[in-house]
Amino acid sequence: MDPKEIKPDWKDFLALVIATYQLVLVPVLIIVGLAALAIWGLGLLLR
Repeated sequence: MDPKEIKPDWKDFLALVIATYQLVLVPVLIIVGLAALAIWGLGLLLR
């Protein structure tokens, strides 16, 4: 099999998307959680 004939499949693309999603998910959730906590805390302080 010639290496030039290997073309990315939709399965490869899907695997890449899932891997990227898993990599990005945790930091995004942490940032959103901290932002929500900060807004909630400020809301309590500014009552």
